Amino acid sequence: MKINGFEYTEIEVLEALRQKGYLILPYRTYTETPIHGSGFTKDWYDTKCAVKADQLPSDENIWHNVAIKEFQKEFIKPKLV
Repeated sequence: MKINGFEYTEIEVLEALRQKGYLILPYRTYTETPIHGSGFTKDWYDTKCAVKADQLPSDENIWHNVAIKEFQKEFIKPKLV
């Protein structure tokens, strides 16, 4: 995955999250694909979640989402003053 313009492997990111105090847990979730009419099919897949303290695994704390929140730095154009 790409963070701050650099490419990192899943192993590197998970290890960095562990060092920040996150617990890495297995998690099963799905994506929905629309089909004819108003129906959807669920495509299930296994991934990992990064949780702290009393958090429960959820779609919001899937490891790559947590990594972006934790490590991505905002680059802001400074004022010319």
